[in-house]
Amino acid sequence: MTDNMPVSKLRRRILNRRGVQPAPRTKKLQPPPEQPDTFPKTRTMKMLEYKYNVRMEVLLYSGSLDEVVRFLNNEVDRSTISKWRKRMEDYNA
Repeated sequence: MTDNMPVSKLRRRILNRRGVQPAPRTKKLQPPPEQPDTFPKTRTMKMLEYKYNVRMEVLLYSGSLDEVVRFLNNEVDRSTISKWRKRMEDYNA
């Protein structure tokens, strides 16, 4: 099915499925107009920040692991949130 599909169309389909819309007339995603990152973020972190319009620094510690997972509609696992918290603590230590 996707063998003959152009890459741009496939990219749009994936972004639409994840709920992320590209900026008008460009393929670049519009980053949230915020402060610079305080620790290195994965692509998934950046995508979730954009999608839910919330900073990872705030989101990761906004409640228990289960509450954060529920806020993100189960898009990431509890263990992933835990690893992200540890990564952020290690970087800022």
